[in-house]
Amino acid sequence: MDNVIAIGVGLALRAVIDILTDSDYRLTGTLIGLWEGFVLSHFLHKNPRNPNDAYLALATRFAIDFLLTNSLVRFALTGAWTLVG
Repeated sequence: MDNVIAIGVGLALRAVIDILTDSDYRLTGTLIGLWEGFVLSHFLHKNPRNPNDAYLALATRFAIDFLLTNSLVRFALTGAWTLVG
């Protein structure tokens, strides 16, 4: 259930940041990537024995984000900043 909520919050956050930054992919990718890194770290520490759910939720958010924006640059930036976060 937590992962479903994380997916919803992550997608809502993407929409809000996209509106506030006027679709600036560098800033949007950075902010979303840091958020995703934080969320992934939280869920991996919360349930270290079964990390598959956290990675599946991350992949779902990335896939929906890519399908909505069709931007490889934003996808790559978000992925890179997720590793940093």
